[in-house]
Amino acid sequence: AVFLGDSLTQGLQIYDTGLPNAHYCAYRGVGPSAVVNGTTCTRVDGVQEVPLDAMVSYAPESVYILLGTNVLTQDTDYTSFLNYYSLMLDRIRNLLPDADIYVQSITPVRPEVSADAKHAGMYAERFIRVNNDLAALAVEKGCYFLDLWEVLADENGDLKAEYAQPDGYHLLPAGYTAWVEYLRTHAVPLPTASAPAPNLGGSALDETNLEQAASADAAASAAASSSAAA
Repeated sequence: AVFLGDSLTQGLQIYDTGLPNAHYCAYRGVGPSAVVNGTTCTRVDGVQEVPLDAMVSYAPESVYILLGTNVLTQDTDYTSFLNYYSLMLDRIRNLLPDADIYVQSITPVRPEVSADAKHAGMYAERFIRVNNDLAALAVEKGCYFLDLWEVLADENGDLKAEYAQPDGYHLLPAGYTAWVEYLRTHAVPLPTASAPAPNLGGSALDETNLEQAASADAAASAAASSSAAA
């Protein structure tokens, strides 16, 4: 498996969370546009590489993506972010046609984060909207959506205090442990090559996207039953 992301994903590597056979294409401060544009990025060990080239070199069976926090800091329109995310998924699919692609939700943050003018766009209600859009995009592209809010967010939609670094959005080791355990219980192989992928998220999704996920799940079950009958 390859984990594509920013400094949040670097933490999975730094804290040695016990993911077997995992490779990391994780670069501080990047977003989907850096992946699409072939930008040379710097890994946590200082090595420079082009993300998609590095990813393909690992020939992964699965790709886990968490990108967006760095380009969603201001409370502005995020259409460009979604467009680049869509292009990124297309590029990855073209380069790794047999890989399972998991779109992970933007992670929650502590409520005080948006009080800083530099992070005015980082608050629960906005991130929920973004994640709804990412969930719909994942269904459209035949990818999985993993809703990390199910394990990282409290009842108010904020990052649980016991998981938060002092900056309010990076994670402590306990947060990574919870994240990895969630992946272990929710990341499953795609049912068939032709069936849409079910949406594996929950708490941050609206009813429309949940209905899309249910339809995808039903299609996958039907395909599996048909295959078993044959």
